[in-house]
Amino acid sequence: MPGQAGLTGSVKITIAGSGAMGCRFGAALFAAGHEVLLLDGWAEHVAAINADGLRVTDETGTRVLPVPAALLPAADHPADGSPADGFSAADQPDLVIVFTKATATAAVAAAAAGAIGPDTLVLTLQNGLDNIEALLAHVPAARLLAGTTTLATELVGPGHIRALGSGDTAFGPVPGEASAGEASAGGPGAEGTERVRAALSGAGLSVRVAPNALELVWAKVAFNCVMNTLCSIASIPVSALARYDGFDPLASSILDEIAAVARAEGVTVDTAAALATMKAQFDPSASGSHLASMLQDLMNSRRTEIAHLNGAVAARAARHGLAAPANTLIARLIGLLEATWPDRVNALPAD
Repeated sequence: MPGQAGLTGSVKITIAGSGAMGCRFGAALFAAGHEVLLLDGWAEHVAAINADGLRVTDETGTRVLPVPAALLPAADHPADGSPADGFSAADQPDLVIVFTKATATAAVAAAAAGAIGPDTLVLTLQNGLDNIEALLAHVPAARLLAGTTTLATELVGPGHIRALGSGDTAFGPVPGEASAGEASAGGPGAEGTERVRAALSGAGLSVRVAPNALELVWAKVAFNCVMNTLCSIASIPVSALARYDGFDPLASSILDEIAAVARAEGVTVDTAAALATMKAQFDPSASGSHLASMLQDLMNSRRTEIAHLNGAVAARAARHGLAAPANTLIARLIGLLEATWPDRVNALPAD
């Protein structure tokens, strides 16, 4: 990386999309001594961080970190002189981590393109499909890493996050052709990958490197296509799913379709392992009391990522000539909730 012996020292890291998860990673990296910049499109959030610091609440209490933040230009107009514009070669970070919602990946990547220099590595730890393809428009596969994280984090309010428990992060190289499941010479190589792993691990994050990013992405897609959507449809925390005797067959009907689509794209999804991972989350000591991010989006009248989860599975199934009725139905039900959430009935009318 430019001017650095490696990512184990203090280096420049930009977090593109600094919502709950982006702030959690940014806080950990900043506390570990890295030079971190949080980029986000929510002006009130950015202003709160710059005025009062980033507040992080966990089981030990609340701490405040003076992490700098900058506003991304709006998606519907070009660069306009906001702090994220006009990165010089000296400003360009060694690593950009993308955490934005999948619905905004293309717009955020375009807005933050100035931060991606000729030697900058880019890591996406986002949910959903299509993120890799969107990022490849701005960074070559040779400098792109992708993966997932199971850390549960909630955005309490502008400039304030709640870090819930622990979790694991895994990432790996992106194949030269994003739609292929076969390993390729793509990715930043063993040295660059190890530097990123060392930086995250040195920040106290549990991290592992996998040989192929696509298997990680599809495994997380399988998880979210079941857990995020079912919790959202039922308006329940994760642990409540344990009380439904029909969970296994319902989850399996969704997972089997996902595995078939992934297989058509050269990727293996272990449905038994996916189901076991889901059921482990029912324990309140894990993520049982956590509200799924999709449910939080609905509760806050935000657009969900359904088009990049079950919707994307259904769309890819159609391209491969496969049937995906369960995922199609789930996508339509979440679409119904998005359109009608303000009109939902919360209680029976009084007699």
